[in-house]
Amino acid sequence: MPSASLKHKAVSATIWSGVETFARLGLQFVITMVLARLLTPADYGAVGIISVFIGLAGVFIDLGLFSALVQRKNVTDTDLSSFFYFNTVAALVISLLIGLAASWIAVFYKMPILKPLTWLLAANLFIGSFGTVQGLVLTKTIDFRRKCGISLIPAVIAGCVAILMAWQGYGVWSLCVQFLIASTLRVLSGWWVIDWRPQWVFSWISIRSLFKSSSFLFLAEVSNALFSRINTLVIGKFYSAADLGYYSRGDGLQMLPGSVLSGIVENVAFPVFSSEHENKALLRAGLKKSITILMMLSMPIMVGMMVTAKPLVRVLFGAQWLPCVPYVQILCLSGLFRPLLVLNGSVHKALGLFSLIFRVDVAKRILAVLLLAITCPIGIAAIAWSTVLISVLNFMIAGYYSGKFIQYGLMRQILDLMPCISGCLVMVAGVWALSWLPIHPPIVMLAVQIASGAAIYVTFCHVFKLEAFTDALAIVRSRLPFGRV
Repeated sequence: MPSASLKHKAVSATIWSGVETFARLGLQFVITMVLARLLTPADYGAVGIISVFIGLAGVFIDLGLFSALVQRKNVTDTDLSSFFYFNTVAALVISLLIGLAASWIAVFYKMPILKPLTWLLAANLFIGSFGTVQGLVLTKTIDFRRKCGISLIPAVIAGCVAILMAWQGYGVWSLCVQFLIASTLRVLSGWWVIDWRPQWVFSWISIRSLFKSSSFLFLAEVSNALFSRINTLVIGKFYSAADLGYYSRGDGLQMLPGSVLSGIVENVAFPVFSSEHENKALLRAGLKKSITILMMLSMPIMVGMMVTAKPLVRVLFGAQWLPCVPYVQILCLSGLFRPLLVLNGSVHKALGLFSLIFRVDVAKRILAVLLLAITCPIGIAAIAWSTVLISVLNFMIAGYYSGKFIQYGLMRQILDLMPCISGCLVMVAGVWALSWLPIHPPIVMLAVQIASGAAIYVTFCHVFKLEAFTDALAIVRSRLPFGRV
């Protein structure tokens, strides 16, 4: 049956995607903790500025063809080979253009170090393009077991080299070399593990056919790549590199738990939903189950991070990073909506609504720019609050279209999340009360708050028998040897 097939693929892929994502981001987080004590906020600010340009360049290289290939049911070797050659040539051209713009970027931001950093990260962009098809094959086949193996070793090696360089005083260069080594090793691992090789064939017909279905998605991705990090560009221009470093660290910290969970689901949801995109009832049931389970996991983490932000930052990164605490707390509110946007967006892409995605995205970005123009003179905290407002509006729009196309709209999603919201409010009250107790040092206070918050929330879910909690336990038990029937 299609539903059984979808469930089997989704559960298996989610488990392996979870292993890969948790391990990779867990390692990344540990490495970041060490590097944050060896590097300065200005170092992170400099890399943050270049990362915006590199991210935008990556979208122009891909042109939305990756998603088009994932969404397409029948993909030929000619399609893959044509995509490979197109992707690598585009990466070479755009990397050179980014490098040639390095002087302008350095002058605009009055940071000479940005010139060589831009060239290095542009080279990294070109290197990474050689592994795109291997990643596509794993995504298309929902083979996250091998993807897990390809990701972890490069992350460990690159992180260790970065820590050694930072300890030796190489500063911001340690971050750039980390990216370069990780990309190179991932490409080599992909070519070793995946037996696909490009054929000596190239078809413009194939590329045009793919771009015809992905053109609106490409424009939406360009808009997202530019405007999702426009705050970084603006803060880097009108405030100091250290200010940008604090904002980036706060944003990065609040994004970590959401990135772990959303990354797991985003890797799986789009290909799985695409495989069953003609069955609206199945998509509706899948979206509901995914939203309730994912938010049951992510929501308490985000609100808990808001309450424990000060001891959390002090323990993880050191007292020198305490100015980022307000940004963590504000941006956590925005992060609450990330899983909802990812899941609704995966359904919309699976349905092939690329034109709609683009038009809606343009409207959202125009509003975001207007809010940024208003809040920039006020301060960085005001900029952070504008991202919260944008996240709320994005969820409202995404929910509206999910209701229109699969009859699972905004109000139904909110109602399904009410039990989880109630549990989080109870948890927050308990954790906040503990913050008034004279518990020292900060690491002990943090441990007490985390343990107490987890106990309160799990107890609430168990006592009130939250459906998402029960479903999650059932999934875990079904995958354990002693839990199978």
